[in-house]
Amino acid sequence: MGFNVHEITTDMTKQLCHFIKTLKYEDIPPAVIEQAKMMVMQTCGVSLCSAQLKQVRDAMEISKEMSPGEEGCATLWADGKKVSWEAAAFTAGTMGDALDWEDCSVTGHPSAGVIPAAVIASEVLHRSGKELLTAVVAGYEVYQRVALAGRSSIASYNIFGILPVLMKLLDLPEEKMNQAFGVGTACAIIPANVHEITMSDSLNYLYGYRMENCVTMIKTALNGIENMEDAFDDPTAYLAHCGYQEPEWLTKELGTHWMMMDMLLVKHWPANVFVQTYAELASRLVTRYCFNPDEVDEIIIRPSVAFRHWYSETGYESLTQAQFSIPYVTACAMYHPEPGALWYQPETMKDARIIALMNKVKADGFVKMSGMKFIKDLIDGKHPEKFMIVRLKDGTEYTESAFTHPGHPRYMLTRDEFKERFRLETKNILSKEKTEGTIECICHLEECPDASVLPGFFH
Repeated sequence: MGFNVHEITTDMTKQLCHFIKTLKYEDIPPAVIEQAKMMVMQTCGVSLCSAQLKQVRDAMEISKEMSPGEEGCATLWADGKKVSWEAAAFTAGTMGDALDWEDCSVTGHPSAGVIPAAVIASEVLHRSGKELLTAVVAGYEVYQRVALAGRSSIASYNIFGILPVLMKLLDLPEEKMNQAFGVGTACAIIPANVHEITMSDSLNYLYGYRMENCVTMIKTALNGIENMEDAFDDPTAYLAHCGYQEPEWLTKELGTHWMMMDMLLVKHWPANVFVQTYAELASRLVTRYCFNPDEVDEIIIRPSVAFRHWYSETGYESLTQAQFSIPYVTACAMYHPEPGALWYQPETMKDARIIALMNKVKADGFVKMSGMKFIKDLIDGKHPEKFMIVRLKDGTEYTESAFTHPGHPRYMLTRDEFKERFRLETKNILSKEKTEGTIECICHLEECPDASVLPGFFH
């Protein structure tokens, strides 16, 4: 172990490993622990809600094929069958992103990897609630720093949220953590975001693939992979292949500045991050003024987002198309102000009333931002105020405005609001008893000696 033809002059990979190894529950500020709990609640809720989608049901069947028999160690969420660790991880990872309702950061969607990894590994390994929460914090903090250090792809970033969670819960020696990071960098593909061009729902599966793969990666590290260490330091390794490199991010304020407190935007609506505030405005308008969406003559948005302001005369074929369309989500929120998987059922995406209304949504100017800068400025609170004006056929006019939506780091949901969101997300999946049991368990995870009880509520 330790052979490398290059001269290694930094030790940032080792610093990340040391942070993961030595992080203790008692070292984490109470506000960060609370954030970790609420992210567990939100991510598990939106994951369970996605079980109503065909793609997720397909993922469940794939997991069962991957893990035949009755001797599994992990619960298949929303189903209850015991399957292998890898099989459960595949479906849970897919579920986390299927409704585009989890979280968003400048760097992607860390919760779609961090949370299912922590919940499933804690079940398999019978770890305590404190250990689960500590692993969640480690996962978020390492994920953010690796993702900021070098631009890759949002699904590949998740490798660097999942691996720290597994390292922590398996209590790996730092040397084996280092090897696992090396394997992870070798598997962190750096593709073009093809789904952005084709609107393919394959992106959701990418999160599942990363979850499944990381379980296998960590097992190979446990079994003795060597000479894969220092992958974030080697001058020809991971960062050299990224779109830009800012390696100082890898260890910047590690253990003192908790990035999950100011870089996570929790999605209030099942839609792309660029679409969130428009869904909020549409729901507020129809709820506050109780008008019939059939009576709308036109909807003016000021300003909109050019690369999310698209229409269809026939409806949408993919979840991604609909989730990424401001006109569609605006119309859907007016006809279905209570969000859920219903928004993305085939019959909803082809609903003639929704199609007609979405084609009445007009943009009065556009936010002059794109890509990661848009998200960074959104999280930094630099976006302009957004207005939505609804004009009815009888001439009545209603207006609402907002700078952002609940769930922004500066406008975070309260614990009670997270609870209400979880009840909404799971109302068609869990019994009321299991919903309330889940909420109670998550809110008191630090008192739980064996967190394997949590997935027992998920079906």
